[in-house]
Amino acid sequence: MRPVASLAAAALAATMAALAAPAVAGEGAHRQAVRADAWASSDADGNQTRRLALGWDLAHRDLDHWWGVKVERAEFSGNGWHGHEDRAYLSGAGDLGTWRWQGDLGSNGSELLGRASLHSLDARRKEVFIERDTLETRRGVAAGWVHTFAGATVDLPMGERWSATLLGGAQHFGTGRNLRTHLRGTLVHALVPSQGISLQLRTRYHRNSHPYEADYFSPPWYGEAMGVAGWRRFVGGYQWRAAAGIGRQRNADDAWRRARMVEVGLETPRWRDAWLRVDAGYSDTPVLAGDGSGAYAYRYLRVQGVVAF
Repeated sequence: MRPVASLAAAALAATMAALAAPAVAGEGAHRQAVRADAWASSDADGNQTRRLALGWDLAHRDLDHWWGVKVERAEFSGNGWHGHEDRAYLSGAGDLGTWRWQGDLGSNGSELLGRASLHSLDARRKEVFIERDTLETRRGVAAGWVHTFAGATVDLPMGERWSATLLGGAQHFGTGRNLRTHLRGTLVHALVPSQGISLQLRTRYHRNSHPYEADYFSPPWYGEAMGVAGWRRFVGGYQWRAAAGIGRQRNADDAWRRARMVEVGLETPRWRDAWLRVDAGYSDTPVLAGDGSGAYAYRYLRVQGVVAF
């Protein structure tokens, strides 16, 4: 494991160990819960990822304050190849003063994997995060390569109807020397606040320090700008979400081309004993096709559920 990843892992482990116990202190701390998380995705080159995770909250106060263990089966496949991993995690969520944290710290038996985030609870929301996972390509799965993505975001309220979100991050690939730097920005206008309708401008840009490394999409640079219409509404306690956008994207090897995306989601009320969330989407996110060219299309479906008792 690389020194930077080892340091990040040690910090993450120490933080979760220190915060797990007080995360659920107080009323309801004696409760437990079971949770499930299923993920499926596919891209334009025929690569597919399937994950199924089952967890047990050893102490559960509510959806924002809990800790427990989780096991996960991850399967990766494509045209002519298949691989899988079995994983185990220590997971939890809780408060740290005026900040809220959550994370998973685990392994697939050979590499440290997981994710963690810490965000403030004020209107000018600030967040730092780190993620470490298997590189979901044929060579990545076969060689056990992982990538680590760390960064920070900030929300910027700008009056009653305008707001912006900025993200900066760096992503290291375990395949060699490549370091990808990320910049993203979203500008939001609440067009009809009473109906949850908004207009958004979403932009993103990343640059690779060592392009064309291994079998993942890594031109010298990639940029995208997209106009999005969004809808978010509570109906009978259920939160419904939808967004659709169209714009333009370009990378160092191609001319400008169309970019599209669609996202839908549903979240049930936070009942005392159960909660369910479903998210699905499509985008023209580019991948490296088998013939070495850029192919475009990515689809995903995620279902999460928790039952406390």
